[in-house]
Amino acid sequence: MLYEKILIVGQTREGKKFRPSDWAERLYYTVASYGKNGRVIFNPLVNLNQEDNSKSFVINVELQNKDPMIYDFLIDFAISNELETRDQNHNLIQL
Repeated sequence: MLYEKILIVGQTREGKKFRPSDWAERLYYTVASYGKNGRVIFNPLVNLNQEDNSKSFVINVELQNKDPMIYDFLIDFAISNELETRDQNHNLIQL
């Protein structure tokens, strides 16, 4: 894989806006863990991004080696919801 990052964009491949509007935040919390004191620990290999009024979920491809189950979950999420995916240079990619 030649990508450093995979961006899951908040629109389908057909160009429709993905709902609910807070999908990226929900996904971000889904892959977080919780410390002994109950505080949220966000995975450092994923992040949220917003540009041009479009949310995206950013995956560092290093996640595939560090935590393959979370990586597969996120890729499956993008595929099953037919979401647009891009590389770090915003080029369209097919997963």
